[in-house]
Amino acid sequence: MSESGAADEGSLFALTTAATTVAMVAVYYIFSVVQKPTIFTGNLLLQKFLDDHMPSLKEKYWPCWFSWEGRLQSALGLNLRISSKETLPYRREILELKDGGQLAVDFLGEQENKDVADDEKLVVFLLPGLTSSSNTSYVKTIAMSIVQAGAVVAVLNNRGLGGVPLKTPRTYCAANHEDVREVIAHLKKTFPNHKMIAIGASLGGMTIGRYLINHPEEAKNTFLAVMLISICWDPMVGTASIEKPFVNRYIVNYTLTSNMQNLASKYRSVLESRNCWDFEKVLGSKTLREFDHHFTAPQFGYESYEEYYKAAKIAPEIQKFSIPVIGLNARDDPMQPGDDLPIQQATDDRSKLALIVTSRGGHLGWLESPLPVRRKFHYMERVVYEFVKAVRKNSSELLYIRDAQEKRNLFASDIYQ
Repeated sequence: MSESGAADEGSLFALTTAATTVAMVAVYYIFSVVQKPTIFTGNLLLQKFLDDHMPSLKEKYWPCWFSWEGRLQSALGLNLRISSKETLPYRREILELKDGGQLAVDFLGEQENKDVADDEKLVVFLLPGLTSSSNTSYVKTIAMSIVQAGAVVAVLNNRGLGGVPLKTPRTYCAANHEDVREVIAHLKKTFPNHKMIAIGASLGGMTIGRYLINHPEEAKNTFLAVMLISICWDPMVGTASIEKPFVNRYIVNYTLTSNMQNLASKYRSVLESRNCWDFEKVLGSKTLREFDHHFTAPQFGYESYEEYYKAAKIAPEIQKFSIPVIGLNARDDPMQPGDDLPIQQATDDRSKLALIVTSRGGHLGWLESPLPVRRKFHYMERVVYEFVKAVRKNSSELLYIRDAQEKRNLFASDIYQ
């Protein structure tokens, strides 16, 4: 065989191998990666509400073909949304808290939606994740989706975040909702004629979730519904997951721990006026669990991270929810493994929780762009948009769901007619 013939044969083999590989990946992507979300709920009324008003939940979620893996989705979720340089025209209020601390609440949509009919006026209280603020990319895109759905959004910036200096030696945690209650009271006074819902992402969702459990009557008199996005339903499970080698421990865990250490270091002079921690141990923590043990737990009166995580856990007390709650989780979220989602609690016939679970999406990811370019709206934003619009247009249905008793006596034939 001539040299040219051998080269042609080699080229053909390479092309065939490449084509076969691409075809196999495409088949795997289409038949395994791309799937419809699953809705877990024992509440037939809430199931019908989602079926009637949130069409995206009936469609397949098409993750980015170049980054469908959960940890990639989580990392790129911050980079393939709106740029940090693109600011939104928030109206800021600084709230002075009862203990002398302060935080900022940023508002958007007051002018854009000022002509909304009185019976559809809605305020959405948005609680971001661990070290996120109103200028974090996914927070901005969620806020934009809320405004586009016809509502006003009020974004919480926790103490020390959002460009507001820390005034007192106290930050925030998932098990404490004192600051949240003060903000809620302020929102009710500021918007007395608006209905209200809350959307919490990651740590923000855990915080509002504990508020619902600890103050069910207050929540019932305040919110029509709540959405919890990418929350860790059990912190012990979540921290165990992100401590697994290699990527979870040395990238996901390291990043989260470093972000919290940077915040503590930034305000060290303020925080050290309180004698409840050893800052050398705080800044020397290798994992988020160690950081919470040395920093978060002691400032809120917990003896250990185990005691703090037990107080922050939501899964065992879901039945205390007094209003409809929509959960959105991905099975491949490194901070909340799919095998430990509270599916059993959600499918109880007395549940007020509807848990939407996608096979892919990671942690606050849910990217769906065909190209690695920035865009303002991905799957998560679409779900938020449809939820907010559904609440605004159909609030009476949610009130009925909220007040319905003994849902175990409601049969599908009575509801789907």
